[in-house]
Amino acid sequence: TIDFGRVVDEVEIKLFDVLGKLLNEYYLQNIDKFVLFREEKVNGIYFVEVEIKGEKESIYKLVIED
Repeated sequence: TIDFGRVVDEVEIKLFDVLGKLLNEYYLQNIDKFVLFREEKVNGIYFVEVEIKGEKESIYKLVIED
């Protein structure tokens, strides 16, 4: 779960694998939280890029394991 701590007007979230391949991309509006479901993702390291419109972009490491 990504909690923005407030309602954001526009946000773009991208999920990359460890090699930098774009796996998913989400464009969201008027949201305060976003749940990123595991779906069919295998165990490993991923990177989540979060860009709130008009603000600095952030990148987070996500580790998926059983």
